[in-house]
Amino acid sequence: MLKLRDCEDCNLCCKLPEIPSINKKSYTWCKDCNIGVGCSIYKNRPQKCKEFFCAWKIGLLPKNLKPNKVGFFAFLENELSPIERVLTVYCEQYKLNNIIKFLKDVNITDKLGQAYRFVIRYNQNDNDLYIYDPKAINKLLTKDNII
Repeated sequence: MLKLRDCEDCNLCCKLPEIPSINKKSYTWCKDCNIGVGCSIYKNRPQKCKEFFCAWKIGLLPKNLKPNKVGFFAFLENELSPIERVLTVYCEQYKLNNIIKFLKDVNITDKLGQAYRFVIRYNQNDNDLYIYDPKAINKLLTKDNII
């Protein structure tokens, strides 16, 4: 059984991702979020919010990488590829310089030992992405400089 961590004062998931079902744009606070406290409609929150668990909450990331302390959060993509394993990271642009510092020693693998890569979103433009693969190269890659 998966033991979930308590979000406590963290609610970056209420700001960074887009949630179309409730017309929430990415990188804007949800209208129902009490910043640093939690959701004002927690018991009646949207289904998408009930179903969401970041990688820190489910224990994939170390305790010291609590999203509101490091300025980013990650979650598993529902990837169907048998080859690629992806964690999507949302962070604000001014936090990009710290991403490698925090993720360089993170080693997440699937049951077959396939390592996960990180796709990093840092603004509302879906074309602005960085890819970070700690096993292959220790720098952020844009879609234009992928080897």
